[in-house]
Amino acid sequence: MKKLFLLLLMVGAGLTSQAQQSWKDLETKVFPDIYHLATEIGKQTDKVVAKGSAISITTSKGTVSLEQRRDKTKPENVKHYEYFLLASSGKEIPLRQMNAHRTLEKFQLKLLQLKEQLAESQDDDVERLLESLF
Repeated sequence: MKKLFLLLLMVGAGLTSQAQQSWKDLETKVFPDIYHLATEIGKQTDKVVAKGSAISITTSKGTVSLEQRRDKTKPENVKHYEYFLLASSGKEIPLRQMNAHRTLEKFQLKLLQLKEQLAESQDDDVERLLESLF
């Protein structure tokens, strides 16, 4: 019985540390990558804005923003962030770990699609302009 308890304790501790690492990856890798992508796209269109610690995408239905905020319940020297999904209607949804991962993936996917559309549109504009020259 003691061995079973110890085994469960070890597995639980492993899962907890893995979840903490996954959350840390959001802060150090995933969000900065998406923020950089949004900044790059924001230079080409006014539909995407990356400012401060928020990324906003404007659609025909309104603006949706993803915001990273420092968790003020933690000590000042601990950099731990919380994520919020904001709508132009004023709705604010705090995201927990699983929802944050899914939301960041969705934002990244939409930004990559928009980047591809912008590149295709620019290529078409260049082709039309070149054809008009000759």
